[in-house]
Amino acid sequence: MNELMCGTCFFTPNICWFKRVAQNVNKLAVLAALASGAFIAMLAPFNALADNVTASITLLDAEQSPVKDGVVVFKPLFDISVLAPQESESLQPAAMKQINKQFEPHVLVVQKNTEVIFPNADNVFHHVYSFSPTKQFELKLYKEFTAEPLFFEQAGIVDIGCNIHDWMLGYIVIADSPYFIKTADDGNADISLPAGKYSVEFWHPNAPNEQPFIETEVELTSDKNFTLTLSKVIASDDDFDDGFGDY
Repeated sequence: MNELMCGTCFFTPNICWFKRVAQNVNKLAVLAALASGAFIAMLAPFNALADNVTASITLLDAEQSPVKDGVVVFKPLFDISVLAPQESESLQPAAMKQINKQFEPHVLVVQKNTEVIFPNADNVFHHVYSFSPTKQFELKLYKEFTAEPLFFEQAGIVDIGCNIHDWMLGYIVIADSPYFIKTADDGNADISLPAGKYSVEFWHPNAPNEQPFIETEVELTSDKNFTLTLSKVIASDDDFDDGFGDY
């Protein structure tokens, strides 16, 4: 009989030999792909997505009241270029608005090399300026339109004011990292970011020199909660009244 048992099927000796050759060729192709890194590269996006973790921040003042506008920047201490490639797109412009003779938001956080626009939603003139070393500029009298955008290419803090309305004060935080958050009215914020080791930087306009993190470097291997407490009481600005008329 010229047929041999191969698994649960019957094959002639020649057919069975060709099947074994084909299987070996397939195995060699897989090994070659592994050796060239193609297979690993193919799986990289899935690994990067699986490795994301969530960092949650709760910011409190000395009386344990929630604090808004606290900024935390996570700076990777590893090469983020090895992560899954994202669609290439330029950073979207951010906006620091003037509404009811106030800057909105009070604290704006952007990544370095971002353009910022300054739309005036009021029916009065504003004259926005900054003398901060990080970015000095002047947007002279303009009303009911958006001034030319400004490019923020240096990391740091920019204090901004209005030359007409002295009580107007705002801040632009330029982060040297794509991973940053700002606490909301309830003092909370969270961010999804790749697992790994980070240095952490904190800033708040009423506590610019405080560092509430116990350590300036953190290892994020899973979801983690941070409760940060400032050494001072942070007054609320919800009831602020400029006390001036319509000018």
